Amino acid sequence: MNVLFVCLGNICRSPLAAGIMVKIYEDEKITGEIDSCGTMDWNVGNSADPRSISVALSNGIDLSKHRARQITLEDFERFDVIFAMDSMNVSALRKLAPAQHKHKIRLIGGAFEVQDPYHSNEAAFRETYKVLDDFCRQAVRNKFKE
Repeated sequence: MNVLFVCLGNICRSPLAAGIMVKIYEDEKITGEIDSCGTMDWNVGNSADPRSISVALSNGIDLSKHRARQITLEDFERFDVIFAMDSMNVSALRKLAPAQHKHKIRLIGGAFEVQDPYHSNEAAFRETYKVLDDFCRQAVRNKFKE
């Protein structure tokens, strides 16, 4: 299963989620492509937020090579499922997605949103990590079914 995680700027939530899922895929010997991107281009080329890097590293995940990028039309072809962090991301993705790929777009967690920790403190990033880790493990257990 090829999985794409999407947030606004691709420096906080989606890189964390992708890093978590890559680790799960490696640990469980699952094959597939995992990536992340943003709906906006503000941070293209930038590394992940230092607080995301820190919380990931404390959990054995290295985000040092991450570079932010913006969603492309090719992403809708390449990925089997596209998890958006919040309803604003879902709306932006649905506007961009070709009709035949709109079904791939899901709000992460089904009905709840992952709040952007960007304007918060380290504790918010730790909580975001925990929420994303729980979600990713559940998604794999459920074989990505809604």
